[in-house]
Amino acid sequence: MVISMTKLLENILNQKEVKGLEYIFVFACIWCIGGGFTEKEGKDYKRDFSNWWKDKWKVIKFPGKGTVFDYFVDTENSKLEGWEKMTTTDIISTIDTSKSIANYTIPTVDTISASFLMKQFIQINHCPLLVGQAGCGKTQIIKGLINELTSRGDEFISQIVNFNFYTDANLLQSQLESLLEKKAGRTYAPIGKSKLIYFVDDMNMPMRDPYDT
Repeated sequence: MVISMTKLLENILNQKEVKGLEYIFVFACIWCIGGGFTEKEGKDYKRDFSNWWKDKWKVIKFPGKGTVFDYFVDTENSKLEGWEKMTTTDIISTIDTSKSIANYTIPTVDTISASFLMKQFIQINHCPLLVGQAGCGKTQIIKGLINELTSRGDEFISQIVNFNFYTDANLLQSQLESLLEKKAGRTYAPIGKSKLIYFVDDMNMPMRDPYDT
């Protein structure tokens, strides 16, 4: 996670002009150190971390409302804004009631922040991994992001690989190769010039083999 956030920070710094650098550094530290915290046995470790951060690090002051995880950096104006500010589309006007609710990702603080961070990782060719209890929305958040990226044009294509108890290495390899074509020699790549995003769902499901692969 530390390496991932370092790459993310480098990606931002490689831009021609960097604004709000101190805010970006604080944002990266908060999510690197505390992003993995959650609630367990009635104790909200994420909120505890937020309270500790606000008490110890006061150069960049967070609003009193909510936690430090409820805000992102508005680099143009060098200030903190709530994730809800990223909602630019009226979700009600985009919902087709003829389709099931599974086709939509409702914008909340959690879904917007997770999608934003995953998008940053994808831009630097780094694989994000979502971990959480069953039913907390991991699959839906990822599918929502993939739909957003693939609907913009031909830059991205995607493939969903669903793991189950009987998934083995041979089956996985055949699935991964199904959208690849031979370019030259031993080089294989996605069809055309698109970038291929694999979404591997339920990584914990397959039975272990003798080699723990």
